[in-house]
Amino acid sequence: MELTYRNYKLSLRELWSASSHASSFNTTRATYLRSRIIALSYVWAVLTLAWIPVDRLVMPQDNYSLVLLRVGLAVALLSIARAVSVRNSLHDCRIALVSLVMSFNVFYLLANHTLGYPHTVNSFSFCYTLLPFLHVIMLTVFPLSIRESSSLILVTALTQLFVDYHNGALLSLDTIAIYWLQTVVGLLVIWGQTSKLHMMLRLYRHATLDPLTGVYNRRMLLTLAQRDIENTRTRARPYSVLIMDLDKFKRINDRYGHFAGDLVLQAFTKSVQETLRKSDIFGRFGGEEFILFLPQCTAENAQLVADRIMSRIRNLNIPVQGTSKPIHVTTSVGISTSVSTEDTMNQLLEKADLALYHAKNNGRDCSQTFENCGEKVQEKYKRPWLEATN
Repeated sequence: MELTYRNYKLSLRELWSASSHASSFNTTRATYLRSRIIALSYVWAVLTLAWIPVDRLVMPQDNYSLVLLRVGLAVALLSIARAVSVRNSLHDCRIALVSLVMSFNVFYLLANHTLGYPHTVNSFSFCYTLLPFLHVIMLTVFPLSIRESSSLILVTALTQLFVDYHNGALLSLDTIAIYWLQTVVGLLVIWGQTSKLHMMLRLYRHATLDPLTGVYNRRMLLTLAQRDIENTRTRARPYSVLIMDLDKFKRINDRYGHFAGDLVLQAFTKSVQETLRKSDIFGRFGGEEFILFLPQCTAENAQLVADRIMSRIRNLNIPVQGTSKPIHVTTSVGISTSVSTEDTMNQLLEKADLALYHAKNNGRDCSQTFENCGEKVQEKYKRPWLEATN
């Protein structure tokens, strides 16, 4: 029950704000948002221009104010689509969304000002009265957090209140009824947006996270590391890799059962995660083997990280139902650090794997760096990591 409650709280926090989302998920969501921002901008620009003939039929022939406003809105929308098409960060997509909403509401405000803030609604002004509804409903196509959605809807709500104040309809019964309806629509829109976000989070976790431990699975781990190492190489900064293997893990499964082994893996990953920086990349490579990528980390600092992790694992007390004493485990760590900008991910992994073998050969529950492995050990136990990129 306690674990379920923690997961429920985490889910609510992720739906409320994107601050706790993984950077890889933000990249995925940014791609999704960008395509919809571009599509909506182009469609709305075309529809905006298509309404010009109606404005010309109703407005005086010498009054081109609404036409100019519609052309200005279309230009703004096309500019937003063009700007976001060459950027793919979540920050840029948020700016584009705010720009969209602001463009819509500025048009709504200026159009009502041009029409003299009409007190009565006729067949022509009715389409302008509906604009706040459309501005809110269109947001349904975006997977947004509750905070993001509420902020965007609030912009439209404040703009409408300003317009209703100037046309003298702020406290009328009809306006209050419209506010009530828009509140319901707004809540439904927020529900729809967070449902999309929740579904994206679930699909993302299913595709990228290890179902048992909750850390990155092998495919996502290596994908993120490859990208991170390439960025580091271009900046000539140190990069370290730790490969960790739980000692005598098979004995735990044989003696206590696989359920106990699962608890050990979960306790191990939780303990390691508590020591990580936000920029570190940690995941399960397979079985009881885990990899930790440490950007901008020297060999000395990597050794300190390994020592801290081994100390925490030694002090773990893992209670298992049906056993009189908690389970204690240890881990062996192999360390490699890039010494030149030519080091690839496969080379770093291979060196760390050789160091791990050397650590296990020296009695386990210890760490070993590749540089301290003898040349004979490096040549004798070298094994390819070509499968790492598959």
